Amino acid sequence: MDIRSFFCGASSSKSPGHSSSSDTEDKIDSNQSDTEFLEFLEPSPAKKRLIVHEKHAKERLTTHEKSKKITASSRKYNKKWEESFNWLMFDKNFQGAFCKVCRKRGISLQRTGGTWISKPFTNWKKAIEKMKIHAKSDIHLLSCEAEMAAATALQEGSVIQQLQQINDEEKLKNRMAIKALIRCTHFLARRHIPHTTNFDELIDLIVSCGAEDLKGFLERARLNATYTSKVAVVEFVEAVGLWAEECLLKRLRQASHFSIMADECTDVTTTEELSIFFRWVNMDGQPVEHFLDIVPLKATDAKTIYSALVEFMKDKNIQISKLVGMGFDGAATFSGKHNGVQSLLKKISPCTFRTLPLPFATASMRSSS
Repeated sequence: MDIRSFFCGASSSKSPGHSSSSDTEDKIDSNQSDTEFLEFLEPSPAKKRLIVHEKHAKERLTTHEKSKKITASSRKYNKKWEESFNWLMFDKNFQGAFCKVCRKRGISLQRTGGTWISKPFTNWKKAIEKMKIHAKSDIHLLSCEAEMAAATALQEGSVIQQLQQINDEEKLKNRMAIKALIRCTHFLARRHIPHTTNFDELIDLIVSCGAEDLKGFLERARLNATYTSKVAVVEFVEAVGLWAEECLLKRLRQASHFSIMADECTDVTTTEELSIFFRWVNMDGQPVEHFLDIVPLKATDAKTIYSALVEFMKDKNIQISKLVGMGFDGAATFSGKHNGVQSLLKKISPCTFRTLPLPFATASMRSSS
């Protein structure tokens, strides 16, 4: 079979029984086949243009697909996105982006398939659009709130620490209020004003003048814990006395030498007592004289008074070896040369003795008190 027979479907052999009409038809068919074959080998100009157009269209489509693939493969994660979205992070192991807030909280949505949390985001073409959507999503906002709450708790401490901090602040306010009450007590005592009968009125005056710490304390405190009763003010006086005594003893211990003055007396309950004064030079080189204590006596003989003085100095940690002078009245109990208090003290510490007239000693005691 030749090429023409293949394309045109005509056979080269003829049957001997064909008529002339059949021969004519065969010739016509043969001519048509030749025409179609020639048209296939040499297409018409219109068909040529159509073929060229289709070829160019296929080329343009292929070029577009190639450029699309190249563009898609050339897009990648942009580090500058983190400036606009501070929750954004890039994981090199997954080659994708995650939300570090949502990922830390471990919360994800089923409808997103875990994107941004357990599944990396890689659609860089729509990155900005998707990031804005995620930033406004409910799950991201909840994660941010949880993160802020955790950071606040870490900064302020645990619940116990916060309660402890509040407790410390309350303690500080209470101490400021108690300090104001003690200062009121000291004010009354220094001016010889009866503190048990004037303490309440003085507190009311101070509160009305704008003492906010004291006012707040009295409003918060229970009725049995305002520290404005007579019992409380007496305890304040005792506390102030102990504080003043410790301050004086500290200065006395720092002195290189000191002198002692004492005199016995009887109180309203007929109890024998010993008033004790000390005189020393302070750090500025100025002589100072202070009353320190009243010691009860079992008896008024020289040995009992001597024992009371020695016991007092040992109890207050005062070095007896620093004693360089004594001052008593002219009674034999104190000034006796052999068995008086001054002669007994000289045996343990060499010092000078001066007899003070009774009026002078009494005036000195009053001025010091």
